[in-house]
Amino acid sequence: MERASATVNRPPASASSGRLTAWLRRTHGPVNGVIRLDRRHLYILPTRGGIGFAVLLMAMLMTSLNYNISLGFALTFLLAGIGMACMWMAYRNMLDLAVSAGPAAPAFAGAHAVFALHVDNAEADARIGVEARTPLSDPAAPSSLTLDGHASGELPLRLRAERRGRLALPRVTLASRFPFGLFRVWSYADLPLSTFVYPAPESDAPPLPLTPRPDDADDGALVVASDDGIDQLRRYRTGDPLHRIAWKHSARTGRWLSRTGQTPRQPGCWLEWDAIPPAFETEARLSRLCAWVLAASDDMDIGLRLPGVEIPPGHGAAHRRACLEALSLWPERRAS
Repeated sequence: MERASATVNRPPASASSGRLTAWLRRTHGPVNGVIRLDRRHLYILPTRGGIGFAVLLMAMLMTSLNYNISLGFALTFLLAGIGMACMWMAYRNMLDLAVSAGPAAPAFAGAHAVFALHVDNAEADARIGVEARTPLSDPAAPSSLTLDGHASGELPLRLRAERRGRLALPRVTLASRFPFGLFRVWSYADLPLSTFVYPAPESDAPPLPLTPRPDDADDGALVVASDDGIDQLRRYRTGDPLHRIAWKHSARTGRWLSRTGQTPRQPGCWLEWDAIPPAFETEARLSRLCAWVLAASDDMDIGLRLPGVEIPPGHGAAHRRACLEALSLWPERRAS
């Protein structure tokens, strides 16, 4: 009788190692905005120093066995106990830390964007030498944090901002080699945090293309006499400070009016894509427009015109940030 031979399909070793790597790097996302480094998401392996320490212990053990040295046995077992205690302390140093997203500062292309991670220690034991690193981190500026018991702190991350646009925080590796560097304990954190990378401003940009503003008469401006002299009044515009609102005149006329006084208003300007010479490439045009936006003072009205994008004239820090964000995301963000 012939026996049917069964063929067992076994996955190759490379596929098994790939699944192991995928399991180690499985997504660890936040729950209610907080990532907790629990036992399921902590990994530990000996470092090079730890492997060397284990080899030394094996050599001491073999020597003590060959020559029957009682003190050698005692020293070997003592050092082995210290190593096991270091492994537990290293693991305990990272256990149950809570990590959440903090503020993210925008940057210019070619510089470094700074992301902040909020780390909270709810235990009574101190946490020493907690490090954070990403694939885009600056190797020359490592980020580490030490926390006391029942304390919290900020862990800054400096990422290279190589190109303009929106920079998302990649997977963060949180690790520690405390206490003696014999073991490395690490975990991963995936946080939904991003910031803007503005175009690099042109270093020798020409002056702002100032244009004379039309008279405010078409905007309802009028000159009236007041107790302290002559006031120049105009219709209220979004962003006008409260102390410049003419409350009496607004109540009398039934419409909101702002007081300009005798202070001359700086002329506004339009920052236009087409005003730049055609020989300039896209990034060079955006760099010049970025330099002009930064050169405008806070009380100067500026408007921005890009192909498909138009930001009306305005002033202040919020308006400048809106212009820089439009330059950062163009041509992804266009007028609908």
